[in-house]
Amino acid sequence: MPCYFCEKEPRESYSGYWCQSCRKIKNLGNVYGFPRILEILNKCCIRNPDQLEKKIDTQKKKDADDQIDYEKPKTRANK
Repeated sequence: MPCYFCEKEPRESYSGYWCQSCRKIKNLGNVYGFPRILEILNKCCIRNPDQLEKKIDTQKKKDADDQIDYEKPKTRANK
């Protein structure tokens, strides 16, 4: 039977509800508090609009640089 949290991994035991990884997450929540865990996840894993714009601009610049340095491969017809 799948874990109740991730719904992918098998549960640790028949009478348990979580897989090993999700149980660790649950234990961290019990130790540090679920609001603190949620705050950390929001800060580290979710980008705000400013971060998204910066990432898009950086990627556009990188793509433009890559296109400038791109050299077409030589084929038999071009030799």
